[in-house]
Amino acid sequence: MSQPPPGKGESVLSLQNISRTFFTALQRQHDMLAFSIAGLHTADPKAYEHFSTVSRVMPVPQAHLPPEQMLAYARGLMLRTTINDLLTLSSECMAQCYLLSLFIREQGKNPRRDPLVEKIIGEKHQAFLKMNLQARFTALEEDFGIVCELEDGIFSLAAALRVLARGGLVTNDDITPDGALTLEFKAMKDVEVPAETAAEAAAPTPPPGVTVHGAGELAKPQTVARLSDTTRTFKPGEMLDLSDTELLGLNVTVTKFVDGLLRSVDHFGRAQLGEGA
Repeated sequence: MSQPPPGKGESVLSLQNISRTFFTALQRQHDMLAFSIAGLHTADPKAYEHFSTVSRVMPVPQAHLPPEQMLAYARGLMLRTTINDLLTLSSECMAQCYLLSLFIREQGKNPRRDPLVEKIIGEKHQAFLKMNLQARFTALEEDFGIVCELEDGIFSLAAALRVLARGGLVTNDDITPDGALTLEFKAMKDVEVPAETAAEAAAPTPPPGVTVHGAGELAKPQTVARLSDTTRTFKPGEMLDLSDTELLGLNVTVTKFVDGLLRSVDHFGRAQLGEGA
């Protein structure tokens, strides 16, 4: 599903290109986050002090942070930057999906460009870009029937960013009616699965009419990794912080969100244009 062939120098707006762009960006985001976490865990205080003096001058030497304070500052910055980048990626992906859905609805299968149709699409897309996060979700649902999976997880990112922008302290302005701020995100967890007996797993199926007696030796419990819901709750007066695993889980959350969004757009496009589009 894509718009008509672009002119020279233009790029094709298609579900495949949107998918490639944002999943690649999320992979880079994951890699950079993992690299940054590794760097914080292996930071050398002596190397930090060495490079602090390389330029031979500091803007305000009295404000120079010692290694332990710089480590805390760097982690806080990494947290804010990560959440901001993930929220930006989510919002930009929604904008691209809205634009593609507009083309599908307004342009349909018509291969010829229509200036009037393009004007309508451009105006609607510009209006979408000015919307806040809640309005964007509403527009996708009302205009195209696209319901975004993990919407609450994206709102969690926005809530966390507001708190971190003020220094990270949760206040009464941040909490919901239940008296707390709850962040929702995905994480991979090991889950136990029913284990077959060793004999049942190894023995071939007996021929008809033959009965096998004996329970056999129990096999060791097995586990599989599954995507699971995770929450963190903060009350007024607490500092918002996340573990390394939880921070990486935010990337998983947005990846799952983007995947669900693209699937919804694909479903909308097939319903509008047919399975062969």
